[in-house]
Amino acid sequence: MKYSFKIGSLWGIPIELHITFILLMAAIFILSYPQLYFFILIMFLFVFVVIHELAHSIVARHYKIKVRKILLYPIGGVSEIEEIPEKPSIEWRMAIAGPLTSFAIGAALLALDQIILIEIQPTPLAPTFSTAGSLMRDLAILNFFLGAFNLIPAFPMDGGRIFRALLAERMKFSDATKYAAFIGKLFGILMTIFGIFYNLWLIIIGMFIYIGANEEAEQIIISTTLASVRVKDVMYPEAASVTPESSLSETLEVMFKARYHDALIEKDGVFQGVVTWNEIMKIKPEQRGKLKVSQLPIKHVSVSPDESILEAYKIMMREKIDLLPVVSKEAPTKVVGILTTEGVAYAYEKAKALR
Repeated sequence: MKYSFKIGSLWGIPIELHITFILLMAAIFILSYPQLYFFILIMFLFVFVVIHELAHSIVARHYKIKVRKILLYPIGGVSEIEEIPEKPSIEWRMAIAGPLTSFAIGAALLALDQIILIEIQPTPLAPTFSTAGSLMRDLAILNFFLGAFNLIPAFPMDGGRIFRALLAERMKFSDATKYAAFIGKLFGILMTIFGIFYNLWLIIIGMFIYIGANEEAEQIIISTTLASVRVKDVMYPEAASVTPESSLSETLEVMFKARYHDALIEKDGVFQGVVTWNEIMKIKPEQRGKLKVSQLPIKHVSVSPDESILEAYKIMMREKIDLLPVVSKEAPTKVVGILTTEGVAYAYEKAKALR
């Protein structure tokens, strides 16, 4: 089941809504009706969250880091980047870009409030908080809150990432992640406890911070360990292949017997490329006996035995393949084995046990 839905893209970056966000918006609309000002503020807030996340993404792209998408959750947004920056100085620049953008928007809205006054009847939103009586001022306050909240040094929030980057200047990246994650989890626990007595939202946010800090820290530590595992450690030395003249029906038969998701193509022992399952499935069954595998789009990708599993996995994700040919470093056209998603999963579990 798909849990997020694309609503558009900006600068080539897809923006998706998580299904829980949609449910939250529906609940807020129903609970605030017929006084919809709170609902309007929340809608504006998530527009500002998108801009906040775009700031992270633009800085990431400046440093040639690919941004997969921006995903909006009920309590904020996440910019999904392809890789963690190698240099701590890049990470803290990426992290601080969001809060600085939120502060800049807040300041601009305060200035605009002096020019365009849109008065709103002050509305209590909580026992200790009410609106300011001006739309521009309320929106400015939202941005200042968004920027300040994200600067709390609790991983995986922006402040936590800045803190980790500063630590990583002085110690190993994995150790810096452990310390930043510990503070994030501690902050999440304290916020949850405080929320039990005062506010349900604090419980939700606290749990989000705790889970996010725990999961991301584990992934980073595992990835660091995974980078030390070589392709040759988990590759299959024997590889079933087809020739460019093989029909699609014959290719499928080889794939089923070898339990491959994609097909390796060789001609007289020379590596030709990979044809994917998805490309074959686009062809009608009655035509598969007539078409040759060379007539389909072929991916010319490979990896050497000494390459790290982490780098090999990035290639597999980028090319959307489940089978990656392993070629000799001395003879790049000679296949010496294959790496499959099962091999990557085995390496992942091995790294997880060693973390």
